[in-house]
Amino acid sequence: MTNGPLDSLSVCIIAHDEATYLPRALASVLGWAAQVVVLDCGSTDATAEIARAAGAEVHTAANDLPELSKNRCFELADREWIFSLDADEVLTEASKREIGATIARAPRENGFKLPRRNHYFGAPLSHGGNYPDRQLRLFRRGRGHYPSGAFHERLAIDGSVGELTEPFEHHPYPTFAVWMRKFDYYTKYGAEQLAKAGVPITAATIRHHMVTRPLRRYLERLVLRRGIRDGVPGVLAATFDLLTHVVSFGRYWQTVREREGD
Repeated sequence: MTNGPLDSLSVCIIAHDEATYLPRALASVLGWAAQVVVLDCGSTDATAEIARAAGAEVHTAANDLPELSKNRCFELADREWIFSLDADEVLTEASKREIGATIARAPRENGFKLPRRNHYFGAPLSHGGNYPDRQLRLFRRGRGHYPSGAFHERLAIDGSVGELTEPFEHHPYPTFAVWMRKFDYYTKYGAEQLAKAGVPITAATIRHHMVTRPLRRYLERLVLRRGIRDGVPGVLAATFDLLTHVVSFGRYWQTVREREGD
């Protein structure tokens, strides 16, 4: 077991309707980090109440793009170091020991990447580009932020970045219900980005966005990166990626068609 709390560490979590999965994330950091901040982003379930009852510091905000919400959550942290944790993630005992030892040695780096182990329907993925899936999550307060708040944008660090070795856990798709809910969200966002870019609907763009690019990524993940070795979960992970690209363009096409029909 790790010793805690780490007086110089704040854990920042944003959450929207995460009453089912947030308790697991909180259990992995409460009593270990000196401050655990949960920014509840317009939840309609008991997310805020659960976080408050568990002992987290809870604040509320509108449900914005995740990266914008994370920036707001970082501003609520009051310790020297911040770890950004998602509601569907868990810090392991080994990762906490390494984080604690890293902070204790007063590193010159202002940020650190950690490997992340992704789980599909309870099964860990080891191939297909799904591991080690390094994530920049530990950084000095005031030295890290998302520059523009775009979806899946990379955290920018003012200063050098090091790497840790112990992985933390990610459970993005525990059930098919969650899989479908996130698929709807990601394809809607993908369509909005295509609209912002003003991508024309032509034979070339249809081929690129709905056939060539998704198929290339699919085969790369399953064959070149051996995602097939993860069995059904590995195939599902590659399929989610393929379908997200195809359906995003399809939703974009539908909005263009409806607009031109007005």
